[in-house]
Amino acid sequence: MSDWQNDLGFMQDVKIIRKLKQFALLVVALLCFPLCASAWRAVEYCDVYIGSEKVFTVTNTPVMSAIDRAQNISSRIQTIVASGDFNPTHLSVRKGLDNVPVIMLDNSPICGVTAEDSAVFGKSADAVAIEWAEALKAKLEEAKSNAVPAATPKAHESKTLNEHAVLLLFLEIGVLLLASLIFGELMVRFGQPAIIGQILAGLVLGQTVFGNFFPDLSIQLFPQDSSQSKLIEAVSWIGVSFLLMLTGMETDTSMLKRLGKPALYIALIGLIVPLVVGAGLSVLLPAELRGDPNGSLAFAVFVGTVFAVSSVPVVAKILMDMKLLKRDVGQLVLSASLSHDLLCCLLLAVIAVLSDSKGGAGGGNPLLTAIIGTIGFVAVVYFGRPLFFRMLRWVNDKVSTSDGLITSMIVMLLLGAATTQALGIHIVLGAFAVGVILSQTPVINHKVVRPLEIVTMAFFAPIFFAASGLNVNLGALLQPKLAGITLFLCAASMASKLIGCFAAGKLTNLGPWESLAIGIGANAKGSMGLILAMLGYSLHIITLDMLAIVIFVSLFSTAVAPPLMKWTLGKVQVTEEERVRLAKEERRARTVLSSIRRVLWPTSGKARNRFIGKLLDSIGKRQVIETVVMWVKTSDSADDTDRPFESIAKAIDTKYVELEKRMVKSDQTTDCIIDEANLGYDLLVMATDKPPAGAEHVFGKLVDEVILNTSTRVLVVYDPDQSGDREIKKVVVPVSGSELSVSAGEFGISVASSLGAKVTIVSIAESELEDLYSEETKSGEKIQKNITEDIQGSLKELANALNVDFTAIEVHAASHPAQAIIMSAQQQDADLIVLGAEPKMGKGLFLGHTINFVLRNAPCAVAILKLQA
Repeated sequence: MSDWQNDLGFMQDVKIIRKLKQFALLVVALLCFPLCASAWRAVEYCDVYIGSEKVFTVTNTPVMSAIDRAQNISSRIQTIVASGDFNPTHLSVRKGLDNVPVIMLDNSPICGVTAEDSAVFGKSADAVAIEWAEALKAKLEEAKSNAVPAATPKAHESKTLNEHAVLLLFLEIGVLLLASLIFGELMVRFGQPAIIGQILAGLVLGQTVFGNFFPDLSIQLFPQDSSQSKLIEAVSWIGVSFLLMLTGMETDTSMLKRLGKPALYIALIGLIVPLVVGAGLSVLLPAELRGDPNGSLAFAVFVGTVFAVSSVPVVAKILMDMKLLKRDVGQLVLSASLSHDLLCCLLLAVIAVLSDSKGGAGGGNPLLTAIIGTIGFVAVVYFGRPLFFRMLRWVNDKVSTSDGLITSMIVMLLLGAATTQALGIHIVLGAFAVGVILSQTPVINHKVVRPLEIVTMAFFAPIFFAASGLNVNLGALLQPKLAGITLFLCAASMASKLIGCFAAGKLTNLGPWESLAIGIGANAKGSMGLILAMLGYSLHIITLDMLAIVIFVSLFSTAVAPPLMKWTLGKVQVTEEERVRLAKEERRARTVLSSIRRVLWPTSGKARNRFIGKLLDSIGKRQVIETVVMWVKTSDSADDTDRPFESIAKAIDTKYVELEKRMVKSDQTTDCIIDEANLGYDLLVMATDKPPAGAEHVFGKLVDEVILNTSTRVLVVYDPDQSGDREIKKVVVPVSGSELSVSAGEFGISVASSLGAKVTIVSIAESELEDLYSEETKSGEKIQKNITEDIQGSLKELANALNVDFTAIEVHAASHPAQAIIMSAQQQDADLIVLGAEPKMGKGLFLGHTINFVLRNAPCAVAILKLQA
């Protein structure tokens, strides 16, 4: 390796270290805010109440204001009183984290007594705890004796949001979005994902910073009462469902199959090792971090899933930024994240079941209901895909509003999420599964998904990420014991994932840098880590302190992933074989045919359908396409409705092309085809007969009208062999300097690749006429020659990528280029001529004299490709 390459690598390492230092300083500053706040403000007091009865007084702590603390304690007590199922004599004082006295009712913690309480009241912490416990016991006994059955609400009574609640909701959303935008942009400039900035926005606006410096204003803007906080929570969970749907749509299951053994090993070993390590280490964690003291199994699975979870969007963004998404190592990193995402979604469902959350399920055994429900749901999703595809296709074709398809996608999302929630396995699995289905639906393309992506990433996602940090006080992690637990879990989570992926990489003969890159990429928890944290807290599996720990672990893993991945991936060398593969894939992706998924084929049932069928089969061998075969039955048509489709069924190989038959009764054949073609098809295929010499149309009245009135691509096929049995062995493609001719060349090469045919690219040049050109004007010939060479080079590159026998020739035409095309086709004994076309200005359809001449004089089949208008 040369000295300049070593210097370049050293400079990249320095940049990575600098970015890690910047992030570390940011985290330290964030954690130090609560300490600064505590030093800045004086001692605060706030009373704890049961109803209107005061119980005792608490003070502020270094990490929480007195108001927040009193509200949290009062809320816990009120929950106990509202349940009615409590025994005041079961109150006790136990030792918690850092030997702090904690008042407990059975196994549920109510409050702890801090060193600040002890100093302010001039008593030992144990004495204050006993005093508070006695006061609380007396008030609970009084509340229990005075309890009366809740009054039944009257039928005409209803509760609606008051104007102040609506005002607060709009202010909260506006402030959260603005802060998310600002902090997200700051993080991007630090070289970090925007999601980190959005989480930090919530932490700054919440108890970590804003609530410490301005507790009264914080309570007014983000009140902790259940009704107001639930509004933001509801918006957040809608955002979660949209995020999971988009994650499912990014899941390429075919890629997991294609990568084979390495992907399987990384998926299993890379998931099992951190899962087992996390579940095992959960036993060592204090019981005070569990939301339910008896839920040790749910807590163990939760911690294991925290260790195992990965974030596809974060990993994909890093790989795209580094232009490594298509490389072998990039595909393996992404496949590891995809598989871990998929398996962790199933684990989230398991966690929801183990938490004993009812989730809408009926009576009986909730675990059995969830298991049977999950199996049934997955079976319905898998085997019901054709039904879902047909439903979405019907909406796309029949619903007149332009946003009908988007609405249908949202309905599917909400129904899927509601179904899994009702089964007791939470919305996670349902939303993710709907996303996977939508990614495989032919009518769902980038234009349809893009509006949902914008709404999700610009509105729902920032609110969810920011809201997740509102009630979390990272300053609590500065307590010695919690700080130690946090650092330990960060290190153990990262180490277990690295060990699992590294071991899987070694078993599949991957290099050390590749294995490390996969482990680091799969460590980024991103949005899935946040979703997991909020799910665990909402199901009462973890406490607020554990929520803060999980959020910090997610932040840390997401922040260190980009620089460490760039460092390790920079060490992975590109082999010559991979370089060739990447070049071929990149060239194939730029062809016209690469974006074709839906094809419309109007037919009358003639024998020439066999030839069109061969062309469509050739496209289907490269990618999955859905073809709608349409027959417009007029009043004078035969009664046999199956006759036009019989030849189609014989011509098409359904292994490559998915067929849908559609019969429309109308005497307005042209209008029916035009209306159908404008419903979002990628290609319209039509057959034509040889036009008469003196005809006023190019192909025929019907075909001409359709081309003039549709904006989609159109492929018109003419075959002089009416039997349709022509074998395509040689393809001739005339090219000029236009984009149309290049697209025609790409189409011809793609067809030839699937059929095993040879391709001849014919460049037509006018013969040199010395008496007509001066030396100055001949410079145009040189420019034209350079363009021709560039086009031939580009098409040859594609032919090599598709393993097509390719020849390029140049023909000098003394007269019209059309005659040179016919002569070249005859000399090459061609079976197919492919031409690009563009409608000219005028009343009717006119594609130029060349196409008119070739159609009437071609010795073989002709395919004419018109691109979008």
